[in-house]
Amino acid sequence: MFRSSIHWQSPWLDDVLLTALGTGLLCWLSPQVWMFQGDLPITPQSLMVVLWGVLWGWKVGTLAVVLYLVAGGLGAPVFAEGASGWQHFTGSTSGFLLAFPIGALVVGWLGERIQKMRYATSALLLLLGQGIVVVLGLMWFRSIIPVELGWFDTLAGLAPAILVKTALGALVVVFVGRVLTQHRTTSSPADRRQD
Repeated sequence: MFRSSIHWQSPWLDDVLLTALGTGLLCWLSPQVWMFQGDLPITPQSLMVVLWGVLWGWKVGTLAVVLYLVAGGLGAPVFAEGASGWQHFTGSTSGFLLAFPIGALVVGWLGERIQKMRYATSALLLLLGQGIVVVLGLMWFRSIIPVELGWFDTLAGLAPAILVKTALGALVVVFVGRVLTQHRTTSSPADRRQD
């Protein structure tokens, strides 16, 4: 977690700026569909909702996700494949949407307790957060719509997309960590004293 490395303005204003940036990125990237291995569609939505918590902590990550959900509920086309509206909070997809802030909160809280964020650590956190979203979402989905496919088969079908997103997200975490470390080592001695 890199929140302590950001000192743009006051801590409160830094949180507001990081939350706004996270909400904007969620709204921009979540509706997209990426194609891997021919016909494997991947939406970055579940990755994005947990990534911000891993990077900046549970408060910033969870608030960005809540604002994203409100924007989608109010009609902004920011859910998967450009969907929007409050009806998504009552249908079969509502379990996933309502699990988003839970995933962000859990991985953000755990991320704050990690001293040095490495690739493996960030990958495990991102995998855990996406796992929380998928399991809670599927529990709700299966309570509304009967599914013949067993839990193991369903999760095995989702695993490739989740693993690709986890690997990409862990690379982002490592990149952000290196950029912040580089900035800290090249800052002036007066700036370093403020840290």
